[in-house]
Amino acid sequence: MDYYLSKLPGVGRFTGPRHFQILKNYVPSLTLFGASALIYFLYITDWKVTNTRIPIYGRKFDEMKRAAMIDKHGQKAVDEGTAAED
Repeated sequence: MDYYLSKLPGVGRFTGPRHFQILKNYVPSLTLFGASALIYFLYITDWKVTNTRIPIYGRKFDEMKRAAMIDKHGQKAVDEGTAAED
């Protein structure tokens, strides 16, 4: 892989085997940082499409849906199961 990376125009001229070794050492840290940044982004944006599938955090949306149904149909109808989902 080092051979092919060194043949890239603009990259091979300024980098050597030592630079690729340093990059290989940083890859696990960069991967962990990227995954953490993605999870933080999903938490901050509260993106319902993906966050409903997160095991514990996804329950929040079920509770919000139930609260909306209670507001619309009433507590008794929701508990009995007669409230229609829209």
